Amino acid sequence: MRGMGCGSVSEAYVSPKSSPYFAFNIWSIESAKAVLDGSAKAGRDVILQTSMKAFLRLDKEELRRFVTSYMHKKQIRAYLHLDHCKDPDQIKEAISHGWDSVMIDASHKPLEENIAMTNLVCRMAEGTGILVEAEIGQIFKAGDDIHNAETGIARIEDIKTFVKNTRAHILAAAVGTSHGLYKGLPKIHYDLIEEIAAFTNIPLAIHGGTGLTDEMFLKLLSHENVKKINISTDVKMAFRQGIMESLQKGSMSEGGFDPMKVEEAIHDFLEEMAVNKLRLLRKDGNHEDNSCSEYGYEKYPEHYL
Repeated sequence: MRGMGCGSVSEAYVSPKSSPYFAFNIWSIESAKAVLDGSAKAGRDVILQTSMKAFLRLDKEELRRFVTSYMHKKQIRAYLHLDHCKDPDQIKEAISHGWDSVMIDASHKPLEENIAMTNLVCRMAEGTGILVEAEIGQIFKAGDDIHNAETGIARIEDIKTFVKNTRAHILAAAVGTSHGLYKGLPKIHYDLIEEIAAFTNIPLAIHGGTGLTDEMFLKLLSHENVKKINISTDVKMAFRQGIMESLQKGSMSEGGFDPMKVEEAIHDFLEEMAVNKLRLLRKDGNHEDNSCSEYGYEKYPEHYL
């Protein structure tokens, strides 16, 4: 069992008894604000993550500045994470703009190359306090062949080799979940999660949280090594719900178009979606709370303000 990382972000993610997080994909300041409002309403800290597509189009400095300022205002902790990045140059960009954690996804490469790429990124992040997430096995898209989730399941031997030979802080092991909308319910390999916990304390990130039942979330959260559950498609669907409701209420009609009502509807659906997920954390009693007061704002770099 090896210790993981240091600094304020590591304390939140990595402490063996710390509370797990939901990580919501955002693509704009507006979507970030709605999720942060939901986090404040639920009384839970949160991870905001950007896909590579969103990261490339965002004003990174402004997003970093907004998240830092708004989390202080709402008295919560929020962390920025770069999700599924295959390009070390873009990871370097995220580090320079103050993202709190980054994911290098070299899972499509042979194990040895995945290890080498992960260690390259770990060296880039060394001394910055920024955490590195890496993937083992392959987490496919839910709309792909139904057998893909099973064929991509991480092998315990590969996980042991990967953990032994890398300095990654967070492990996204393929355990049966997929990205996107499921056709039916996935078969989650809870036994693999337990096997991992038996030989390492590395925190696990579970991708593909959209479409899981509350019971599945709570079973995942009952495992103390599950520290991060990703939600992306649910965020997009909540955004769509806001648009659809605006259409039904006439807020988007040619004669009655009201952009403020449309934005309000979208915000409210995003906020409600976040609250509903985050409240599940209160039902899990296996972790200590890691609210903002536990770590103190003074540990957050002032130059990001």
